[in-house]
Amino acid sequence: MKILAHISNRRLREKLKSPGLKASLVGAILVTISATSALVYVPWALISKRNVDTIVTQANEEIVLGTSQEVRRLFNSAKVANQFLQNSVSYQLIDFDDSNEREDFFLSLLKANPNFSWVQFGYPSGDFFGAQRLAQGELKTHFRDWDEATQSSQATIKSYRSDAEGKESLIHRKTLALEPPFYAPERPWYQSAIAQPGQMSWTVYLYHSTQSPGMDVSVTVDASDQQAGVVGVGIELSQLSGFLTKLQDSLAGEVFILNGNQEILAATDSTDAWPPTKSAQLTRLAEAENPLLRHAHAAITQAGKQIAPGERLRYTDPDTGEVFFIALNPLEDLDWMVGTVIPADHFLAEIQQSRRQLLLVISLFILITAGLAVFLSDHVIAKPILKVTSAAADIEAETFKPESLSGLSKRQDELGQLARVFSHMAQEIYVREKRLKKQVKELRIEIDEVKRQKQVTEIVESDFFQDLTAKANNLRQRSRNRRS
Repeated sequence: MKILAHISNRRLREKLKSPGLKASLVGAILVTISATSALVYVPWALISKRNVDTIVTQANEEIVLGTSQEVRRLFNSAKVANQFLQNSVSYQLIDFDDSNEREDFFLSLLKANPNFSWVQFGYPSGDFFGAQRLAQGELKTHFRDWDEATQSSQATIKSYRSDAEGKESLIHRKTLALEPPFYAPERPWYQSAIAQPGQMSWTVYLYHSTQSPGMDVSVTVDASDQQAGVVGVGIELSQLSGFLTKLQDSLAGEVFILNGNQEILAATDSTDAWPPTKSAQLTRLAEAENPLLRHAHAAITQAGKQIAPGERLRYTDPDTGEVFFIALNPLEDLDWMVGTVIPADHFLAEIQQSRRQLLLVISLFILITAGLAVFLSDHVIAKPILKVTSAAADIEAETFKPESLSGLSKRQDELGQLARVFSHMAQEIYVREKRLKKQVKELRIEIDEVKRQKQVTEIVESDFFQDLTAKANNLRQRSRNRRS
């Protein structure tokens, strides 16, 4: 009994350790589906990532090239306007002594170029005349009269407003003494042009009227074989930043212009484009407050070399893991560069959404397939096999009934064949078992008879029985003798 109990307990433990039939079937199906899904998704994800990197690089390159072309076009417009000014003075196309003609000419030139902040002319005597566009679009003219005797200057400022037909009308005029005095030859744009007679020069400095930084392209002008002064076209850095903002449109990134010292001349984020103090000190890229511009500086620093014009950089933020694409493109005739820094998510948003949708579809597919697998394995495979298993247990318990497999036996598939074979086998086992029990019973009877005869023989042949038999014979003999 102990041996049978041990065997029964061992079988029970093995049954508990081994997974059920339904669990095994569902697990096998799920593993197959998951592996198939992984074989589809993983190569797609890897290939799409590589293709996206290529597309992003090309898109970023197109953006920086397009921005560079627009900035070059703006600068070329400034140079063309400057050349036109130079020719107008040199060939006396206008009478600069006629204030009205001079004002009309400068205002017309400023209106024709909406991105210009200044059109100006400086006299060797110290006088200055210029037309200015304010950030709000208002136009002004400035005439600054230098008095050599008193070393002072007086300014006459006129404000103009455009009517419905685009004609400028004077709305305000004022005259005031300038403190500190304004002397044209001392201005940076004037000195830069004088240092290179006849050649256009670019200068970044602090504008006198607005105390905001700007850049000018200026050139000396000769008339009647003598220097007549310096003409210049100026663009405030705030307006240049506004120009970049218009070009940026819906781009989720930053566009900026750097000079050769990696100082920010303009940026779509005006916080870093305009100096925080009243000085001509520009913000360096390394000191930018905008996080995207800091990423651009980190990428350039991480490269650890002199960045070649047109080079494309990829930077990963070590804290957040975000990826950024940086591109730099040079501007002709200047040591300036137009740069862009764009988060990868700007390009990858739709792709990542598609990837999430694909993962969702795969997950739903696996869940639905798992449900179908459970249902099918339970009704098509597991239950029929469990019926056969139950029948086997009934045979062991001697309670098997052939009709328990009658429904399953009607199926024409392998399980139906298994049920029919099992029913036939069960009937044969039943007949054989019945026959075996009868034979065992008969054998027991024969064994009992043999045992009985053996026991009788053993008793008869024993010394005690022999002695008892001899005594019985003696007693019978004595009894006969007495009778006779």
